[in-house]
Amino acid sequence: MPQHRIAIASCSHPSLPQPLWPIISSRDPAAFVWAGDAIYADVFAGLDWRSVGLKRVSDDNGHKRWRFTFPPPSIHQDATPEIIRSWYTQQWEGQSGYREFVEGNNDDGKRPLIFGTIDDHDYGANNGDATYLFRRESNLEFMDFLYAGVPDDRDDGSNGDCRQEARSGLLQGTADEGGNLNEHGNEYLCSNQKNDEARGRKAKRRSKANDPMYQRALQGKGVYGVQLFDFSRDPDASMTHDDVLWGNGYWVPEEEALIDPDLIPEMSGAVNPTYSTTHSVAIFVLDVRSNKTPWPNKKNRSTRNRSTTTTSQDKVQNQTSTLTHDFLGLHQWKWLQSALSNSRAAINIIVSGLQIHPQRFPNDGNVLEEWSKFPEAQQLLYDTVLNSGVNSPLFVSGDVHMSQILRKDCVRREVLTKGDMSEVHHTPKLRPLIEVTTSGMTHSWGTSFSSQPKHHQWPLWPYSYFISRTFMTVAHYVLPWRDLVIRNRQDVEREERDGPIKSRGGKIGKQFELGLNFGEFDFDFGENSNVCRLPDHDGCHSDDQILRGGAVTVRIFGKETNQPPKLEMKWTFDELSGKTPLPGISASYPEDFTTVANQLPESQSSQSNQPAEWVCLPYRGVPHIAHVYIGNIVMFVVFCLLFFLPHIVVVVFFLVVRRRLLLRKQSQTTTSAMHSTNWNGRANGCKG
Repeated sequence: MPQHRIAIASCSHPSLPQPLWPIISSRDPAAFVWAGDAIYADVFAGLDWRSVGLKRVSDDNGHKRWRFTFPPPSIHQDATPEIIRSWYTQQWEGQSGYREFVEGNNDDGKRPLIFGTIDDHDYGANNGDATYLFRRESNLEFMDFLYAGVPDDRDDGSNGDCRQEARSGLLQGTADEGGNLNEHGNEYLCSNQKNDEARGRKAKRRSKANDPMYQRALQGKGVYGVQLFDFSRDPDASMTHDDVLWGNGYWVPEEEALIDPDLIPEMSGAVNPTYSTTHSVAIFVLDVRSNKTPWPNKKNRSTRNRSTTTTSQDKVQNQTSTLTHDFLGLHQWKWLQSALSNSRAAINIIVSGLQIHPQRFPNDGNVLEEWSKFPEAQQLLYDTVLNSGVNSPLFVSGDVHMSQILRKDCVRREVLTKGDMSEVHHTPKLRPLIEVTTSGMTHSWGTSFSSQPKHHQWPLWPYSYFISRTFMTVAHYVLPWRDLVIRNRQDVEREERDGPIKSRGGKIGKQFELGLNFGEFDFDFGENSNVCRLPDHDGCHSDDQILRGGAVTVRIFGKETNQPPKLEMKWTFDELSGKTPLPGISASYPEDFTTVANQLPESQSSQSNQPAEWVCLPYRGVPHIAHVYIGNIVMFVVFCLLFFLPHIVVVVFFLVVRRRLLLRKQSQTTTSAMHSTNWNGRANGCKG
């Protein structure tokens, strides 16, 4: 039985041991997706203790509120394009096993498709944003890294220039003389490709120049995009003219997928895809750095490569975002809305370098970054995904050096604002939003949270490993993280009933893993699913029929070979789409939902009056404020005990030892003086 798998991971330092690549390769995924921090290009330069304390700052609505900053933010030196390029080279040419995995099996021609997005450390600036001077150069270096090992367009004499020029025209809705559109306006072909078609050979080669994500990077818009995989296809029939089965033969070229809006010209009517709508997976990657607003009251802790004047590019940036504080920018928001609307895939995975659901302490984005620090942007993301009608949305994130499975449940806000409260108390159909965080390929909270190699070497590694695992383990059981999924025996039984993919492992209880990890997404499309190929839906008369039988199993693997996964959970496509209820919710309705609704931003834009349309909250309910404060106080004490007490003990130990040595030396001196006095007395007595 063929495997329908995709691997996703993040946070890989080229200078640290990388034991996961052989395990990833053995799982034979069709694609590997970087969820950020493929390298660590910036340099740690200390801690900013001046920022510690209680301060009043402005929120998204301009209201003043108190913010306590602790622990101190780190200071980093930004990277130049040359430094970024050198780290990517080390990641590719090093002995990690990454290159061997990317180049695939030369015997059968299968190769995984490498895709992904950036976070701050591969962007080149810790907690980086749109003020980073080399953001465009950084984006282009990342695209070069994604296409490492991919044959160039012109290696076989094909007309790469023609393809690039035609694509440049197509990005603006037109095509030049070298390229044209087919009768549906959905595919661009150069003359050499037409000859290939005439010879019965499909032109499905990968090309960086033809990648709309690369074109956006050239224009300074960021690195965001979408790739599609159709697992109903016969891989042997998908062999390209460069003798490579990209995505193990399941990859669908962008011109055929017709999801990326920059590839679809102005057309009247809906676009009809030619891929299976029941056996396909779309992966969207978001760039949360290139257009990000700086964190409020952020001190410029790395001025070397940060913009301090208003350049023309800064003016463009200010015009591209309608949110007070934003991650994506207007161009990317419009792209995401259109791309989600264009997707007919059975399941749609949305990858972000930062966590989306969590709302953790401290509430200072300079210390801990997450989407909730910009509530307007987080709410707009929820509304965009849920309003798009996209099938089976699933969030994936990185950044935090551990793995977690998180869940929020959402309801339309209009349901909570009805005049007849009797209808409100009747629980409506909820939309679950699952988030899988997979972070920590070379360092994690189970080893050392720090990416600095010195913390993974003697003599620092025993202490670093101990405090990292202890601190984060206590945090998971003390803090009221109600979005963290708790798996029980009933969940295991339900998962095993939902399809032929049987459980291989995964723990019961809170779903988190602190060790080195990567995520695997295994798709079961069901034996009873009908393969519907558009332009018509013959055989499929409703969405329920189209999605029948599909499920996705998420597994989090560690560094141990031939071992069951650390975490494992399974959801049907209907559950992710909200068509069938997903059990386990313990939030009270409507009380918890009303509480969250009253805290939502009044509008998603400073230039519009559009209120939030969906109310999303942790599926286990809103924590009591007392639990929040007590948990944070406990963690503050634990932090001081783990990080400060050992240093105090060491200092006291050396002071005690030093004092004892001084006392011993003083005692010896006194004894010697006494012996000398007695000897002199005896000598004088003898003389007398």
